[in-house]
Amino acid sequence: MQFRSEVISAQKNRLTGKIIISQKLSSYLLYISIFIIFLLLIIYLTQCSFSRKETVRGYLLPSKGVIKVVSSRKGVLEEVLVHDGSLVEKDKPLARIRDSQGVTGGIEVSTALKQELEKQIKEFSEESNIQDVLFQKEEQRINTQLSQLNQRLKAIEKAKVTSMLRLKLKEQQYAKNKNLHEKGFLSSTELASVYEEYLDAQESIDHLEKELASALADINNLNSSRIILPEQHNLKKITFERGISQLQTQLIELNNNYEFVITAPETGTVTAIQPSEGSHLSANTQILSIIPKNSPLEMELLLPTRSAGFVQFGDEVRIRFDAFPYQKFGLVKGKVINIDKALILPSDKVFPIKISEAMYRVRVTISTQEIHAYGKKFPLKVGMLAEADIIQEKRSLLEWLLDPIYAIKGKLG
Repeated sequence: MQFRSEVISAQKNRLTGKIIISQKLSSYLLYISIFIIFLLLIIYLTQCSFSRKETVRGYLLPSKGVIKVVSSRKGVLEEVLVHDGSLVEKDKPLARIRDSQGVTGGIEVSTALKQELEKQIKEFSEESNIQDVLFQKEEQRINTQLSQLNQRLKAIEKAKVTSMLRLKLKEQQYAKNKNLHEKGFLSSTELASVYEEYLDAQESIDHLEKELASALADINNLNSSRIILPEQHNLKKITFERGISQLQTQLIELNNNYEFVITAPETGTVTAIQPSEGSHLSANTQILSIIPKNSPLEMELLLPTRSAGFVQFGDEVRIRFDAFPYQKFGLVKGKVINIDKALILPSDKVFPIKISEAMYRVRVTISTQEIHAYGKKFPLKVGMLAEADIIQEKRSLLEWLLDPIYAIKGKLG
Protein backbone atom coordinates (compact mmCIF):
# COMPACT_ATOMS: atom_id res chain seq x y z
CA MET A 1 0.00 0.00 0.00
CA GLN A 2 1.36 3.28 -1.02
CA PHE A 3 0.84 6.61 0.89
CA ARG A 4 1.50 10.07 -0.13
CA SER A 5 4.47 11.86 1.34
CA GLU A 6 2.19 14.49 2.98
CA VAL A 7 0.49 11.77 4.96
CA ILE A 8 3.76 10.41 6.17
CA SER A 9 4.92 13.93 7.21
CA ALA A 10 1.73 14.52 9.09
CA GLN A 11 2.14 11.26 10.93
CA LYS A 12 5.61 12.27 12.02
CA ASN A 13 4.44 15.58 13.64
CA ARG A 14 1.34 14.37 15.43
CA LEU A 15 2.50 15.59 18.88
CA THR A 16 3.13 19.22 17.83
CA GLY A 17 0.43 21.97 18.32
CA LYS A 18 -0.82 24.91 20.62
CA ILE A 19 -0.34 24.50 24.31
CA ILE A 20 -3.13 25.96 26.45
CA ILE A 21 -2.37 26.49 30.19
CA SER A 22 -5.39 26.74 32.44
CA GLN A 23 -5.08 29.55 35.10
CA LYS A 24 -6.85 29.83 38.45
CA LEU A 25 -9.29 32.63 39.37
CA SER A 26 -7.02 33.96 42.20
CA SER A 27 -4.39 35.05 39.69
CA TYR A 28 -6.87 37.34 37.96
CA LEU A 29 -7.84 38.88 41.28
CA LEU A 30 -4.19 39.52 42.11
CA TYR A 31 -3.60 41.33 38.85
CA ILE A 32 -6.71 43.43 39.28
CA SER A 33 -5.72 44.32 42.86
CA ILE A 34 -2.26 45.39 41.76
CA PHE A 35 -3.77 47.58 39.05
CA ILE A 36 -6.26 49.14 41.46
CA ILE A 37 -3.52 49.81 44.03
CA PHE A 38 -1.36 51.41 41.37
CA LEU A 39 -4.30 53.51 40.19
CA LEU A 40 -5.09 54.62 43.76
CA LEU A 41 -1.45 55.45 44.32
CA ILE A 42 -1.45 57.66 41.22
CA ILE A 43 -4.66 59.37 42.39
CA TYR A 44 -3.20 59.86 45.89
CA LEU A 45 0.01 61.34 44.51
CA THR A 46 -1.89 63.76 42.28
CA GLN A 47 -4.67 64.75 44.69
CA CYS A 48 -2.90 64.91 48.05
CA SER A 49 -0.90 68.08 48.52
CA PHE A 50 2.01 68.94 50.71
CA SER A 51 2.56 72.51 51.95
CA ARG A 52 5.92 74.10 52.28
CA LYS A 53 6.20 76.06 55.52
CA GLU A 54 8.58 78.28 57.42
CA THR A 55 8.54 78.13 61.22
CA VAL A 56 9.41 81.42 62.94
CA ARG A 57 8.94 83.18 66.28
CA GLY A 58 6.89 86.29 66.97
CA TYR A 59 4.90 88.32 69.47
CA LEU A 60 1.59 90.17 69.75
CA LEU A 61 1.29 93.92 69.43
CA PRO A 62 -1.53 96.37 68.56
CA SER A 63 -2.11 97.18 64.91
CA LYS A 64 -1.39 100.86 65.64
CA GLY A 65 1.58 100.04 67.83
CA VAL A 66 2.17 100.66 71.54
CA ILE A 67 2.61 104.26 72.66
CA LYS A 68 5.28 104.55 75.32
CA VAL A 69 4.77 107.46 77.73
CA VAL A 70 8.06 108.75 79.13
CA SER A 71 9.14 111.50 81.50
CA SER A 72 10.53 114.51 79.65
CA ARG A 73 12.89 115.36 82.52
CA LYS A 74 14.17 113.98 85.77
CA GLY A 75 12.20 114.17 89.00
CA VAL A 76 10.15 112.22 91.52
CA LEU A 77 6.95 110.43 90.54
CA GLU A 78 4.53 112.24 92.84
CA GLU A 79 1.30 110.48 91.83
CA VAL A 80 0.00 108.09 89.18
CA LEU A 81 -3.50 109.26 88.24
CA VAL A 82 -4.59 106.12 86.35
CA HIS A 83 -4.38 102.36 86.86
CA ASP A 84 -3.60 99.42 84.63
CA GLY A 85 -6.50 98.79 82.25
CA SER A 86 -7.92 102.33 82.49
CA LEU A 87 -9.47 103.80 79.35
CA VAL A 88 -8.11 107.34 79.01
CA GLU A 89 -9.02 110.14 76.65
CA LYS A 90 -6.46 112.17 74.75
CA ASP A 91 -4.80 114.91 76.88
CA LYS A 92 -6.13 113.41 80.13
CA PRO A 93 -3.59 113.66 83.03
CA LEU A 94 -1.70 110.43 83.64
CA ALA A 95 0.89 111.26 86.30
CA ARG A 96 2.38 114.14 88.29
CA ILE A 97 6.15 114.47 88.51
CA ARG A 98 7.94 116.77 90.95
CA ASP A 99 11.34 118.15 90.14
CA SER A 100 13.79 117.70 93.01
CA GLN A 101 16.58 120.28 93.00
CA GLY A 102 18.45 120.63 96.27
CA VAL A 103 17.22 120.89 99.84
CA THR A 104 17.01 123.59 102.46
CA GLY A 105 16.74 122.58 106.09
CA GLY A 106 16.01 119.02 105.08
CA ILE A 107 13.20 120.10 102.72
CA GLU A 108 13.44 120.34 98.96
CA VAL A 109 13.54 123.89 97.61
CA SER A 110 10.45 123.36 95.49
CA THR A 111 8.51 122.01 98.46
CA ALA A 112 9.63 124.87 100.74
CA LEU A 113 8.66 127.53 98.19
CA LYS A 114 5.34 125.84 97.56
CA GLN A 115 4.57 125.66 101.29
CA GLU A 116 5.43 129.36 101.74
CA LEU A 117 3.20 130.44 98.85
CA GLU A 118 0.35 128.26 100.08
CA LYS A 119 0.78 129.78 103.57
CA GLN A 120 0.56 133.32 102.18
CA ILE A 121 -2.49 132.43 100.11
CA LYS A 122 -4.12 130.99 103.23
CA GLU A 123 -3.33 134.15 105.24
CA PHE A 124 -4.76 136.38 102.51
CA SER A 125 -7.90 134.24 102.39
CA GLU A 126 -8.28 134.43 106.17
CA GLU A 127 -7.84 138.23 106.13
CA SER A 128 -10.41 138.46 103.37
CA ASN A 129 -12.85 136.42 105.46
CA ILE A 130 -12.14 138.65 108.48
CA GLN A 131 -12.91 141.69 106.32
CA ASP A 132 -16.24 140.11 105.40
CA VAL A 133 -17.06 139.69 109.10
CA LEU A 134 -15.95 143.26 109.90
CA PHE A 135 -18.05 144.59 107.05
CA GLN A 136 -21.12 142.81 108.35
CA LYS A 137 -20.51 144.06 111.88
CA GLU A 138 -19.90 147.65 110.71
CA GLU A 139 -23.01 147.55 108.59
CA GLN A 140 -24.97 146.24 111.57
CA ARG A 141 -23.50 148.99 113.83
CA ILE A 142 -24.48 151.73 111.37
CA ASN A 143 -28.00 150.37 111.04
CA THR A 144 -28.32 150.20 114.83
CA GLN A 145 -27.09 153.78 115.28
CA LEU A 146 -29.41 154.99 112.53
CA SER A 147 -32.30 153.33 114.26
CA GLN A 148 -31.36 154.92 117.59
CA LEU A 149 -30.87 158.36 116.01
CA ASN A 150 -34.21 158.15 114.25
CA GLN A 151 -35.87 157.35 117.56
CA ARG A 152 -33.98 160.22 119.21
CA LEU A 153 -35.00 162.52 116.37
CA LYS A 154 -38.64 161.66 116.90
CA ALA A 155 -38.27 162.31 120.64
CA ILE A 156 -36.61 165.69 119.99
CA GLU A 157 -39.30 166.71 117.53
CA LYS A 158 -41.96 165.68 120.01
CA ALA A 159 -40.20 167.60 122.81
CA LYS A 160 -39.88 170.61 120.52
CA VAL A 161 -43.61 170.61 119.87
CA THR A 162 -44.24 170.58 123.60
CA SER A 163 -41.65 173.29 124.18
CA MET A 164 -43.20 175.47 121.48
CA LEU A 165 -46.56 175.24 123.22
CA ARG A 166 -44.93 176.06 126.53
CA LEU A 167 -43.06 178.99 124.96
CA LYS A 168 -46.28 180.32 123.47
CA LEU A 169 -47.98 179.98 126.81
CA LYS A 170 -45.13 181.79 128.61
CA GLU A 171 -45.17 184.50 125.98
CA GLN A 172 -48.88 185.09 126.52
CA GLN A 173 -48.40 185.03 130.28
CA TYR A 174 -45.58 187.60 130.05
CA ALA A 175 -47.70 189.89 127.86
CA LYS A 176 -50.56 189.83 130.42
CA ASN A 177 -48.22 190.41 133.33
CA LYS A 178 -46.59 193.30 131.49
CA ASN A 179 -49.97 194.99 131.10
CA LEU A 180 -50.65 194.50 134.77
CA HIS A 181 -47.22 195.92 135.63
CA GLU A 182 -47.87 198.97 133.45
CA LYS A 183 -51.19 199.53 135.26
CA GLY A 184 -49.46 199.18 138.62
CA PHE A 185 -51.08 195.92 139.59
CA LEU A 186 -47.86 193.86 139.42
CA SER A 187 -44.47 194.56 140.83
CA SER A 188 -41.30 194.62 138.75
CA THR A 189 -39.93 191.64 140.63
CA GLU A 190 -42.90 189.49 139.72
CA LEU A 191 -42.70 190.66 136.09
CA ALA A 192 -39.02 189.76 135.99
CA SER A 193 -39.79 186.29 137.30
CA VAL A 194 -42.39 185.74 134.56
CA TYR A 195 -39.99 187.05 131.92
CA GLU A 196 -37.28 184.66 133.20
CA GLU A 197 -39.65 181.73 132.72
CA TYR A 198 -40.32 182.95 129.20
CA LEU A 199 -36.57 183.05 128.48
CA ASP A 200 -36.14 179.54 129.92
CA ALA A 201 -38.80 178.24 127.54
CA GLN A 202 -37.06 179.98 124.63
CA GLU A 203 -33.71 178.52 125.68
CA SER A 204 -35.23 175.05 125.89
CA ILE A 205 -36.41 175.35 122.28
CA ASP A 206 -32.98 176.55 121.18
CA HIS A 207 -31.39 173.58 122.91
CA LEU A 208 -33.83 171.17 121.24
CA GLU A 209 -33.12 172.71 117.85
CA LYS A 210 -29.40 172.18 118.41
CA GLU A 211 -30.01 168.55 119.37
CA LEU A 212 -32.24 168.15 116.33
CA ALA A 213 -29.56 169.57 114.04
CA SER A 214 -26.92 167.35 115.64
CA ALA A 215 -29.11 164.26 115.25
CA LEU A 216 -29.81 165.10 111.60
CA ALA A 217 -26.09 165.59 110.98
CA ASP A 218 -25.31 162.24 112.60
CA ILE A 219 -28.00 160.56 110.51
CA ASN A 220 -26.59 162.08 107.34
CA ASN A 221 -23.08 160.97 108.25
CA LEU A 222 -24.24 157.45 108.98
CA ASN A 223 -26.19 157.30 105.74
CA SER A 224 -23.09 158.42 103.87
CA SER A 225 -21.02 155.80 105.69
CA ARG A 226 -23.60 153.15 104.86
CA ILE A 227 -23.44 154.11 101.19
CA ILE A 228 -19.64 154.04 100.90
CA LEU A 229 -19.15 151.05 103.22
CA PRO A 230 -19.83 148.38 100.51
CA GLU A 231 -17.52 150.21 98.12
CA GLN A 232 -14.76 150.30 100.72
CA HIS A 233 -15.36 146.63 101.42
CA ASN A 234 -15.26 145.74 97.72
CA LEU A 235 -12.05 147.72 97.31
CA LYS A 236 -10.43 145.78 100.15
CA LYS A 237 -11.77 142.51 98.70
CA ILE A 238 -10.30 143.37 95.31
CA THR A 239 -6.97 144.12 96.98
CA PHE A 240 -7.00 140.75 98.74
CA GLU A 241 -8.13 138.93 95.62
CA ARG A 242 -5.40 140.60 93.59
CA GLY A 243 -2.85 139.50 96.18
CA ILE A 244 -4.21 135.95 96.18
CA SER A 245 -4.21 135.91 92.37
CA GLN A 246 -0.59 137.03 92.25
CA LEU A 247 0.39 134.35 94.75
CA GLN A 248 -1.54 131.71 92.83
CA THR A 249 0.21 132.80 89.63
CA GLN A 250 3.54 132.38 91.39
CA LEU A 251 2.39 128.98 92.64
CA ILE A 252 1.39 127.92 89.11
CA GLU A 253 4.74 129.07 87.77
CA LEU A 254 6.44 127.19 90.58
CA ASN A 255 4.44 124.06 89.81
CA ASN A 256 5.30 124.42 86.14
CA ASN A 257 8.97 124.76 87.03
CA TYR A 258 9.11 122.15 89.75
CA GLU A 259 6.06 119.99 89.08
CA PHE A 260 4.63 118.93 85.75
CA VAL A 261 1.83 116.67 84.58
CA ILE A 262 2.18 113.91 81.99
CA THR A 263 -0.88 113.74 79.71
CA ALA A 264 -2.17 111.04 77.38
CA PRO A 265 -0.90 111.54 73.80
CA GLU A 266 -3.72 109.39 72.41
CA THR A 267 -7.03 107.84 73.46
CA GLY A 268 -6.54 104.24 74.54
CA THR A 269 -6.03 101.70 77.32
CA VAL A 270 -3.31 102.11 79.95
CA THR A 271 -0.95 99.20 80.43
CA ALA A 272 2.51 98.36 81.76
CA ILE A 273 2.74 100.94 84.56
CA GLN A 274 6.38 100.55 85.56
CA PRO A 275 7.64 102.89 88.31
CA SER A 276 5.85 103.24 91.63
CA GLU A 277 4.91 106.50 93.33
CA GLY A 278 7.91 108.12 94.99
CA SER A 279 10.36 106.66 92.48
CA HIS A 280 13.16 108.87 91.18
CA LEU A 281 12.98 109.20 87.42
CA SER A 282 15.64 110.18 84.95
CA ALA A 283 14.94 111.86 81.62
CA ASN A 284 13.18 109.59 79.08
CA THR A 285 12.24 107.02 81.73
CA GLN A 286 9.21 105.05 80.59
CA ILE A 287 6.27 105.49 82.96
CA LEU A 288 3.56 103.48 81.22
CA SER A 289 2.27 102.39 77.83
CA ILE A 290 -0.99 103.10 76.00
CA ILE A 291 -2.69 100.77 73.55
CA PRO A 292 -4.52 103.04 71.09
CA LYS A 293 -8.29 102.72 70.82
CA ASN A 294 -9.64 100.58 67.94
CA SER A 295 -6.27 98.85 67.60
CA PRO A 296 -6.74 95.05 67.39
CA LEU A 297 -3.83 92.78 68.22
CA GLU A 298 -1.65 91.47 65.42
CA MET A 299 1.35 89.15 65.26
CA GLU A 300 4.75 90.49 64.37
CA LEU A 301 6.95 87.66 63.16
CA LEU A 302 10.72 87.84 62.86
CA LEU A 303 11.70 86.11 59.64
CA PRO A 304 15.34 85.17 58.96
CA THR A 305 16.71 86.25 55.60
CA ARG A 306 17.28 82.63 54.58
CA SER A 307 13.54 81.95 54.95
CA ALA A 308 12.20 85.10 53.33
CA GLY A 309 12.45 84.07 49.68
CA PHE A 310 8.97 82.65 49.13
CA VAL A 311 6.96 84.46 51.82
CA GLN A 312 4.37 86.76 50.26
CA PHE A 313 1.20 88.71 51.04
CA GLY A 314 -1.82 86.57 51.80
CA ASP A 315 0.14 83.53 52.99
CA GLU A 316 -1.71 81.53 55.61
CA VAL A 317 -0.18 81.43 59.08
CA ARG A 318 -0.82 78.97 61.90
CA ILE A 319 0.09 80.30 65.31
CA ARG A 320 0.91 78.41 68.51
CA PHE A 321 0.98 80.64 71.59
CA ASP A 322 3.41 79.75 74.35
CA ALA A 323 0.82 80.70 76.97
CA PHE A 324 -1.80 78.37 75.43
CA PRO A 325 -0.28 74.99 74.43
CA TYR A 326 -1.72 74.06 71.04
CA GLN A 327 -2.16 70.42 72.11
CA LYS A 328 -4.96 71.62 74.42
CA PHE A 329 -6.16 74.88 72.94
CA GLY A 330 -5.44 74.42 69.26
CA LEU A 331 -3.97 76.82 66.73
CA VAL A 332 -4.90 80.37 65.78
CA LYS A 333 -5.04 81.14 62.09
CA GLY A 334 -3.69 84.28 60.52
CA LYS A 335 -2.73 85.90 57.23
CA VAL A 336 0.34 87.84 56.14
CA ILE A 337 -0.55 91.50 55.47
CA ASN A 338 2.84 93.19 55.40
CA ILE A 339 6.50 92.33 54.92
CA ASP A 340 9.10 94.92 55.79
CA LYS A 341 11.55 95.65 53.03
CA ALA A 342 14.22 96.85 55.44
CA LEU A 343 16.27 94.46 57.52
CA ILE A 344 16.54 94.74 61.27
CA LEU A 345 19.81 93.87 62.95
CA PRO A 346 20.45 92.59 66.47
CA SER A 347 21.92 96.01 67.34
CA ASP A 348 19.03 98.07 65.92
CA LYS A 349 16.30 97.63 68.49
CA VAL A 350 15.31 95.71 71.57
CA PHE A 351 12.63 93.12 70.79
CA PRO A 352 10.75 90.75 73.10
CA ILE A 353 12.56 87.97 71.25
CA LYS A 354 16.33 87.91 71.23
CA ILE A 355 17.73 87.84 67.71
CA SER A 356 21.22 86.92 66.62
CA GLU A 357 20.97 87.53 62.88
CA ALA A 358 19.39 89.87 60.37
CA MET A 359 15.60 89.58 60.23
CA TYR A 360 12.58 90.85 58.34
CA ARG A 361 9.48 91.89 60.24
CA VAL A 362 6.30 90.27 58.98
CA ARG A 363 2.90 91.57 60.14
CA VAL A 364 0.07 89.03 60.44
CA THR A 365 -3.62 89.53 61.22
CA ILE A 366 -5.15 86.93 63.53
CA SER A 367 -8.59 85.36 63.34
CA THR A 368 -9.48 85.89 67.02
CA GLN A 369 -8.60 88.21 69.88
CA GLU A 370 -9.28 85.63 72.59
CA ILE A 371 -8.80 81.98 73.45
CA HIS A 372 -11.74 79.83 74.54
CA ALA A 373 -10.81 77.43 77.34
CA TYR A 374 -12.61 75.77 80.21
CA GLY A 375 -15.85 77.49 79.26
CA LYS A 376 -14.31 80.95 79.52
CA LYS A 377 -12.81 83.54 77.21
CA PHE A 378 -9.22 84.54 77.84
CA PRO A 379 -8.20 87.69 75.91
CA LEU A 380 -4.86 87.71 74.17
CA LYS A 381 -2.42 90.26 75.56
CA VAL A 382 0.24 92.51 74.14
CA GLY A 383 3.68 90.91 74.17
CA MET A 384 2.55 87.26 74.20
CA LEU A 385 5.14 85.10 72.45
CA ALA A 386 4.25 82.49 69.87
CA GLU A 387 5.65 80.13 67.28
CA ALA A 388 4.13 80.36 63.82
CA ASP A 389 4.18 78.33 60.62
CA ILE A 390 3.98 80.42 57.46
CA ILE A 391 2.29 78.21 54.86
CA GLN A 392 3.81 78.85 51.45
CA GLU A 393 3.25 77.06 48.11
CA LYS A 394 1.16 73.88 47.98
CA ARG A 395 2.17 71.01 45.67
CA SER A 396 0.88 67.54 45.11
CA LEU A 397 3.06 64.65 46.25
CA LEU A 398 3.61 63.71 42.62
CA GLU A 399 4.99 67.20 41.90
CA TRP A 400 7.33 66.91 44.86
CA LEU A 401 8.53 63.51 43.62
CA LEU A 402 9.06 64.85 40.10
CA ASP A 403 10.70 68.04 41.32
CA PRO A 404 14.27 66.69 40.92
CA ILE A 405 13.46 65.74 37.31
CA TYR A 406 12.13 69.25 36.65
CA ALA A 407 15.30 70.68 38.19
CA ILE A 408 17.53 68.54 35.94
CA LYS A 409 15.43 69.45 32.92
CA GLY A 410 15.75 73.12 33.80
CA LYS A 411 19.54 72.83 34.04
CA LEU A 412 19.75 70.96 30.72
CA GLY A 413 17.44 73.44 29.10
